Amino acid sequence: MDLIDPKKIRLLPGQGIEAAYSGGSTQEGEVGLFVRSEFGPFRKNGDVGILQRAGVVHFNDVLLVLTMVRVGGNQDELFDIWWNYHARDGVEHFQRMSEQDRLVLHFCNEEGRAFSMDSGNEFRKFFASLPPLLRKAQPWTDIEFDRAVRGFCAKSYPKENLWDMIQYGVAEEEESDQVPEVDEYPGNIPEDLKPFYIYLPGQGHSINIIPSILEEQAMEGNPGEHLLPAPVKTVLRCGIRWVRGYPVAPIPFIPGHGLAVPPEDTEL
Repeated sequence: MDLIDPKKIRLLPGQGIEAAYSGGSTQEGEVGLFVRSEFGPFRKNGDVGILQRAGVVHFNDVLLVLTMVRVGGNQDELFDIWWNYHARDGVEHFQRMSEQDRLVLHFCNEEGRAFSMDSGNEFRKFFASLPPLLRKAQPWTDIEFDRAVRGFCAKSYPKENLWDMIQYGVAEEEESDQVPEVDEYPGNIPEDLKPFYIYLPGQGHSINIIPSILEEQAMEGNPGEHLLPAPVKTVLRCGIRWVRGYPVAPIPFIPGHGLAVPPEDTEL
């Protein structure tokens, strides 16, 4: 496995990457995250806080695995790190991330790594759940991966949108005596999507779609068994395509958690 020297790494302002590294008291080949602020160097103090989120989306026939960290301190900043399963050493990096108890975040400046902080690796279960999905997909090249990342980011940026899309958590259902019909939706739903409209207490006005990451599994069996409700706003914004009469949408799906959608898209 290729290892980098943290002292020699150079990042652009606002950039974040994952890499296996060597040196210091770390385990040889441990995978960490390297970030550089676009606002100026972070100050190493006890006020720096780190939050972690992750998600996966099928875009342009590529499975994009995304991890994000929100760093709070003298400034609050988001970093998005994209993982390529079919990159050189990609499989081993995924394996390491599913096993590491800790995750080291390296803060860099224009001269390389300035300092590092340890935190618990909250991505372990997420990475452990990915191989069955990734192995079923057709392999892609590095160029195809880079194009897919750029294309998805063009539709989904700014980074705050990505952070909201991969938020864990499911709204609790509330009982309701009145369930709105599709014609009561306070907006326009295309005629071909109306049969897939559903109103769910706690989730609101929704459209049942097949997330693109599950498309292959859906087509091998009964597509109707892979329908999941997404907010109408999310579906209309991201767009859909039709496969065997069912709508497929490029909405991130987090194994064990369900669809990842912006909370503000919910309409109750």
